[in-house]
Amino acid sequence: MHKIKKVAIFPFHNLSKTPQAREIVTQIFLAELTKANLFNIEELGNIIDFMVEKRLRIGASLDKASLLLLRRRYKVDAIILGDILVFDERGGVPYLNLTARMVSTDTGKIIWKASIERNGEDYIKVLNIGRISSLNQLTQRVIKELIETMS
Repeated sequence: MHKIKKVAIFPFHNLSKTPQAREIVTQIFLAELTKANLFNIEELGNIIDFMVEKRLRIGASLDKASLLLLRRRYKVDAIILGDILVFDERGGVPYLNLTARMVSTDTGKIIWKASIERNGEDYIKVLNIGRISSLNQLTQRVIKELIETMS
């Protein structure tokens, strides 16, 4: 991970039943990774243009040639891909299940992988203090936890 200087974040693959989950999770991931200041991050617009040019579907794996082209064109050392498995409320409690992985553009190997499943009640300390009541707040908290596993 110490050799990774610049990354590209691909839009998360939304497998949940919530249509707007992809945009929310991708934008929050991008914002939180920027705040963490671990890597330089390629513009999402450039990555979307690349996906359109190469006719890549969201959630599709990239072949070695595409990874090398990303490396040459945008000088990215790795890409981050993710899947949103659940983005929902259950009984009025926000619930989120995500997986993410970082793939080297040089070798095509996975160099970091994490999975996290949380709900708003997981953060209760005493008497409902700490309870998270919105999906956006939960997403932000969960993504911070994921990013902490990168360092």
